[in-house]
Amino acid sequence: MIKIPRMYPRRRTMRQCVDGMNDQLSIFPKTGQELGREREKDFFESMLPDLREAVKSVNANPEDITYKKCIGYSSLNFRSSNICRLKLRGKKWYISIPITLKESIPNTVKTSGIASEPQFLRIHFSQLSKDEIVHLLKEAALLSVEKVSKEFDCCSRFMACSDAKVCVHPDPSFSLLCGYRKILKNGRIFYGENRNVK
Repeated sequence: MIKIPRMYPRRRTMRQCVDGMNDQLSIFPKTGQELGREREKDFFESMLPDLREAVKSVNANPEDITYKKCIGYSSLNFRSSNICRLKLRGKKWYISIPITLKESIPNTVKTSGIASEPQFLRIHFSQLSKDEIVHLLKEAALLSVEKVSKEFDCCSRFMACSDAKVCVHPDPSFSLLCGYRKILKNGRIFYGENRNVK
């Protein structure tokens, strides 16, 4: 059998095409949006260990804190609740805290709002040090945990919780949804030897 040489080069696989495209794209400088997204990602990744530790300290699941890239900003969430938005792109860099978490913002910090986002308070990035930002985001994360709505009043461990004066359920995700946990945190105890409510 005689082999006939191919007149056309072999077809490239999809992976080879994508790799070739990535090589071509890397010669162009990144846009301001791409650089901003990278800055936001790096910022959140540097904050996540501290925030997860803070959330864990109140018996919440630290893996419930997530980071999400959006079109004009990036956001940090606890479950489905927004902790903050971060914008490190363009000329104005800021952190936006939901108005429902305004208690986490120290009185000394100047905030502003805009008409198109009335549910957020903006804090310009330049007015806070890194330690102040960490403290602010920890407080906002802890407040987000407290604002998770209850899904049930109590579980079968209510007596053990009453005796310990805190929720003792081993599963943080389950414990977070308990209404009695919040009642105990406020110092009211309905059952057992420590009962203080008639």
